[in-house]
Formats: sequence, structure tokens, C-alpha cells
Amino acid sequence: MRPGYRDRAASLADLAAVVDLLRAHELADHGRVTADWNEIVRFVWRDPGFRIQDDGRILERDGVPLAFAGVFREDDAGAEPFNSWVAFPPAGRDGGALPFLVGWVVARARERGARSLYHLVYRNDDAHRAVALERGFRRVRSSWTMHREIGPGGPAAGSPDGIRFTTLAEHPDERSLYRADQEAFADHFGFAPEPFDVWRERRFDADDDDRARWLLALDGDQIVAFLRQVTGGEVAQVAALGTRKPWRGRGIASALLCRAFAEMASAGHREVTLWVDAENETGAVDLYERVGMRSIVVDDTYQVELAS
Repeated sequence: MRPGYRDRAASLADLAAVVDLLRAHELADHGRVTADWNEIVRFVWRDPGFRIQDDGRILERDGVPLAFAGVFREDDAGAEPFNSWVAFPPAGRDGGALPFLVGWVVARARERGARSLYHLVYRNDDAHRAVALERGFRRVRSSWTMHREIGPGGPAAGSPDGIRFTTLAEHPDERSLYRADQEAFADHFGFAPEPFDVWRERRFDADDDDRARWLLALDGDQIVAFLRQVTGGEVAQVAALGTRKPWRGRGIASALLCRAFAEMASAGHREVTLWVDAENETGAVDLYERVGMRSIVVDDTYQVELAS
């Protein structure tokens, strides 16, 4: 790297700076912000497989953060590869800094004993893609950001036979929600099972937790589907939506989405986004299109094998 750059360990004090870097990077590539990055960073940094002093890196110049790199691991058993980010808005890139950071996440993953490493690259970021390819990464998956406008008078939610809708605040059964979450996502790309205590801590032990953001579908007293909405950022977002296998195909997920859209619109939001695996095998993309959502951004996950 050129003189003037300095890399250092990240810390919790860097939260706001990292959020700003992620927003700026997305704005440069996508032309807009599609998520609440403050919420996402806080969630990821609570991952038990992320130790910020060791697994996060800040690149700065004259004391101003220019980029963040991080290596994450969601499961302790090593069933899934490690994940990595480099948030580096193009305007600040110079002097070999991008190759340095991509090299750092690979080296850090090796230090932690990773056999494989995923790495997110925005579709329009040709420079980042070129560096990843030079390091041996290959594209393995694409994800879509889907979007729709919302407002008063949206589509009726409907009520599938035998299904009752509520919130986690009204039906505070976290362990049943945990079981539904683990079952609904078990076959999804990149899923890593979590023990209940870890799952709970990451989702409910934050100071800003609001259980009313979790919409639940009940069959009797069983939680058969759930939706988590995020409404604190610039755009409302469906952060999680899952239906247990025996209850799929009954319109429950569509009803949850319509209820979430109505609540978001009532809170003043006029658009909603979500992220989905473009190759999802549960019919998620078709579901989202049926409720009026369309893909506006495509990004790619790359992978490199690290086993010797």
C-alpha cells in the first residue's frame, strides 16, 4: 500500500464508521441503500464466531476510516465455510489497498483453520471481482435484492384455514420460534445451525429488541411460520421469512408478507426490500413475485477452498 494508509484492529467504537462505509459502498454500486446497515452490522458483530479485535480490520488514512474487512463464522462445528466482507467505497481506493484487504481476509480465515471461505462481491464492482478472482475465488451463488412500493390500501392479507396470526410480543414462545426457524432454513444455502442460547442472544438480547417486529402464524399453539420486519432504517426490510415444511403451499407466507406490508405502510414507509438466494429451491422467488416484488439488484457470493 502507498504511504499514508494504516491498518488496525477494528473495535466496537468503529460501529458507526463501518455502517457509513457499507452505506457508501452500496450507494456507489447499487445507486441506493437497500437495507438497515446499522441493524445488520450489530447482528453480525454479535455472532459468536466473530471476535472483533481479531476478525475485523479497519483501513484508514489520516485517522479517517476508509474500509472495513471482516471474517465471520456462524457455526462452531465447521459445517459451513467462513464468510467475509470488504466494505470499501470505490472513491477511497488507491495504492493497492483493495488487494491488501482481500488478502487479509484470506490469511485470517487460514489462521482460524478455515477449509473454505465465502466472499461477497457486488455485481457492478469490477475491481473487487478482479481481485477476488486473482486470489482464487470463484462465483458459487447469486443473491437478489427484491423490492416493491407499499402504501395504504395494499393487497388484502387473507387468512388460510385454521391459521391464526399474532406477534412474538403477544405469543412469547422463543423456543418454539427457534425450532421453527431452524427447521424452515435447514435446507437453505449457507445455513448454519445454532444452539438455542446463541440464537436467542443474537436476536433478543440487544437493547433495541422489539418482539412486535416478529409476526407469527399459529396452527393451534404451534408456530408454523414467521416473519421478522426491520423498520428503523431508510427502507423497510423483511429480514427473515420462513415456513415449516408441512405447512408450505397454503398461502401462509403470502399472508404474513401482506400483513407486514400493511404495518410498514401504516408506519409511514413507502417501499420494502428483502434479500433472497437467486437459486432458492423452496419457491421463495416465485412467492415474492406473486406479492408484487421485483429484483432490483443482483450480487454474487464467491468461494475459495483453503484446505491444504
